[in-house]
Amino acid sequence: MSAATIELGQVCRMDRRVTAASEALGKGLEFVGMEHVDPESGRIALGQGSRTGEGKGQAFLFDDRHVLFGKLRPYLRKIALPGQSGCASTELVPLLPDAARLDRSYLFHWVRQQPVIDALTAKNTGARMPRADMSVLLAMAIPLPPLDEQRRIVGLLDRAAEIRRRADAARAKVRAIIPALFLDTFGDPATNPKGWPVAELSTVAGIGSGLTKGRKLNGQQTVATPYLRVANVQDGFLTLSEIKLIDATIADVEKCVLRAGDLLMTEGGDADKLGRCAIWRDEVEGCLHQNHIFRVRVGQRLLPEYTAAFIQSDAGKSYFLRVAKRTTGIASVNKTQLGALPVLVPPLPIQAAFTEQAHRINSLARQLDAAAAKAEAMAAGLSAEVFGASPNKGNGHPA
Repeated sequence: MSAATIELGQVCRMDRRVTAASEALGKGLEFVGMEHVDPESGRIALGQGSRTGEGKGQAFLFDDRHVLFGKLRPYLRKIALPGQSGCASTELVPLLPDAARLDRSYLFHWVRQQPVIDALTAKNTGARMPRADMSVLLAMAIPLPPLDEQRRIVGLLDRAAEIRRRADAARAKVRAIIPALFLDTFGDPATNPKGWPVAELSTVAGIGSGLTKGRKLNGQQTVATPYLRVANVQDGFLTLSEIKLIDATIADVEKCVLRAGDLLMTEGGDADKLGRCAIWRDEVEGCLHQNHIFRVRVGQRLLPEYTAAFIQSDAGKSYFLRVAKRTTGIASVNKTQLGALPVLVPPLPIQAAFTEQAHRINSLARQLDAAAAKAEAMAAGLSAEVFGASPNKGNGHPA
């Protein structure tokens, strides 16, 4: 599938009709700021919170013919498809496509592509508050198949995005079910209503630190070995699309190699990331972990699924917030503080029953993720096929 390209400015223009925000709001028009645009879906979630939204300053008028393009920090992808008339922050530029030649939703998908964003970012103006040069965007080459083909492409891309959204929503529900199941099975750890024995984590699990990048090896023989970084460990799951290598000695491998069932915990970052924990299931053979990730290897009295749920419970996260060291907005816990976490130790059969149910729920989540990954691959392939030409260079104008 290929189409001749044309400069975007020949089929689209900026529609910068300025109005006083107070006048627009007085007419009942909703105000849309950068903060109201979801970068993943392009949907608008209206709300208060910005100065202009309170009726001060100027705003752009828009309606359901436009694409709103956030020119401030374009890499944020604050790009929206409004469904009604309104007024917008002047950081959101209304793009008005020629409806006879360019489908609005097709433009929306095209302008969100990484090559387009990268090309704009490379020519940002301003250092502290970088903004896209809109003339650069309008000079880019956009593939322009016939309108019916544009709409067919939009339908495919929209379906792929909807599958992704449904998978994300289902995953969110899954992540809500397991904590509820935990509380129903074991009670609130903060009050321990079922009277389970309590032990410090270090007495029922082994806690290990990982490798430090850039350490001195003093000529020791090493081998390039896969290892996990903080970015790989999310709250309840791992992202393994990018696994980097580190030079490791034999002793490093013996000390830091991960085993199935190990719990991986980040030492800190933003306060809301304290207690972030995921279970290693031997996804990458011989994988190590870096020093900003703790490895918790449970002993004979705990099961991994139960321990992870406990750490991620409100009581567990409250503990980490209470003991964490804070500097300029960053919070962290050390190995000693982690080891002192008071853990409820229910009987193993009860932990096992909880684990079995949690596995079933997580299995559903993985199926949803697989469906979403398939949809994303389809969308990526389609986007590459349709939008593959460089946005800075056309291959001819359509007849």
